[in-house]
Amino acid sequence: MSSLSSFRNWSELETSLVTVTDTNSASEDIYKTLWQSAVAPQQDLGSLAVQGGLLADRLAWVFIAGYQAALRWTFPDQGFSGWAAFAVSEDRRGDPPLPGVDYQTSDAGFSISGHKTWVAAVNSVDHLVIKAGRGARARYFNLPRQSQGLEFSTRAANFLGEMSQGSAHLVDVRVATDTALNADSVPQFGQREALYIYLAFLAYAGRTWLRAAAQDDCLSLIQRLDQALAQPQLPLAEVKELDVAVQSVLATIAAAAAADNERWEVDQRLISMYSPGIQQRQE
Repeated sequence: MSSLSSFRNWSELETSLVTVTDTNSASEDIYKTLWQSAVAPQQDLGSLAVQGGLLADRLAWVFIAGYQAALRWTFPDQGFSGWAAFAVSEDRRGDPPLPGVDYQTSDAGFSISGHKTWVAAVNSVDHLVIKAGRGARARYFNLPRQSQGLEFSTRAANFLGEMSQGSAHLVDVRVATDTALNADSVPQFGQREALYIYLAFLAYAGRTWLRAAAQDDCLSLIQRLDQALAQPQLPLAEVKELDVAVQSVLATIAAAAAADNERWEVDQRLISMYSPGIQQRQE
């Protein structure tokens, strides 16, 4: 049973999981330091997302809080010591496009080269999880940031622009034969990512914008989401109901949040963008 189910009200949740007094995180570096000290030791993934959301003061950090939990669910044997990014996107627009990431094999292991075009928190990630190759020969690898032959570039972004974003460039990155990851859970990553981000968002909304009974309602949604995420297969009808409730919370706080943060109108898409896919999903 998740530790989140034990909380009887919002006050208990906040008292237990907010372990620092100053949660003002004006930069990615500050939030990562806060996250590393207060959140990283958390073993329960629902609590990891919620605690990260409680410490977030903007939606860029809400994304990171949920994203880190989703990656740990997808690759549970990796024991990430810091932040990880899952790099899948490749160039489809260049003329010619940058080559995607592929690998070659030898007796010594794998040689990986190519480009990934979107890396979240590119200035701060400690691990890069990549997909190399396509179709039946695709493999996944966890590359430490300091891997020889791995470089990163950054670019400005409008959406979640306070989080660093960029690309990864690999030239003959060598890994051992036994380092390919178990990818059985990858097909569920997108669905789980959305729900872990919802957990972090509800924690952020409850602490920053809601009060009294509305906070306890938020806790109830957190607990229901956490129970859904505990299932081997997500319960679709429940997830759809929860999505509607999360969108209602977003609408409730929108006016106050927009008045406080000029980035809100752009960044609130982090919460709204998953809803059409969830509602259209079939069993």
